Amino acid sequence: MLWAIGITGVVLVLEAAGGIVSGSLALLSDAGHMLTDLAALMISLTAMILAARPASSKHTFGYARLEVLAALGNAFTFFLMVVGVGWEAIQRLSHPSLPDWKSMGLIAAIGLLANILSAWFLHGAEEEDINVRSAWVHVLGDLASSVGVLIGVAVIALKGWTWVDPVLSLGIAFLIALSAFRLFWKALHILLESAPKGLTAEKINTVLTHEIPEIKEVHHVHLWEVGSGEIHLTAHLVVKDQMLSDGLKVLNSASQALKDKLDIAHSTFQLESPARMPLKGPQTPD
Repeated sequence: MLWAIGITGVVLVLEAAGGIVSGSLALLSDAGHMLTDLAALMISLTAMILAARPASSKHTFGYARLEVLAALGNAFTFFLMVVGVGWEAIQRLSHPSLPDWKSMGLIAAIGLLANILSAWFLHGAEEEDINVRSAWVHVLGDLASSVGVLIGVAVIALKGWTWVDPVLSLGIAFLIALSAFRLFWKALHILLESAPKGLTAEKINTVLTHEIPEIKEVHHVHLWEVGSGEIHLTAHLVVKDQMLSDGLKVLNSASQALKDKLDIAHSTFQLESPARMPLKGPQTPD
């Protein structure tokens, strides 16, 4: 992650300087895209560091929400960047100018190689860590942007079309907008304590009743993310009347089943006997 941050930072400075020198708005837009990815990498690194800190008596869930708040703030910054790039592109289309395609191509080629190197550093770890996976996707987006700029350089060199540069910048701005929207929606989703994507009360009920015969029913299910990928769950488990030691075995088995099958590491259960079950009704989270 540190290598990827260093490479991205260096290329960001090179592309920003190259865009100013060559007069290429596409290169400046790609530098803006690199800035969004640098922020994403920094957020991921911060999340790794904060995740290692133990919870305190004041912050019993730890500090994972700092990552979410930072992501929300970055999303607003990225939206402003998109508006700025879009406005400048419209101005360039109205008053076209031919950029220095040689400088533009050199910087874009350096950016492409750097993005390939960053993706290589992150590859493999993205399968195990959701933060690294997010950063890896951002780097792949940068790689695609660099390829787009190089294609634009070839077109400008062969045809001399001045409109290619601002049109490319609009395309890159669109990529930034997509990244910003996904980042904003993910952060808002977590802050609203919504159920993680793909997880429902029905799915929890199916897994537990199928894996553990002692569990007859599951209700009062609550699912939420404290931070990105850190899923918590509370639920009531209906089991037959039994000794307390047997009930503890059911609790341990339920926690392990959810961890193995659905990657839910934090679960809290309340045991109930059929005699104390609530009246039948829709089994939805309350």
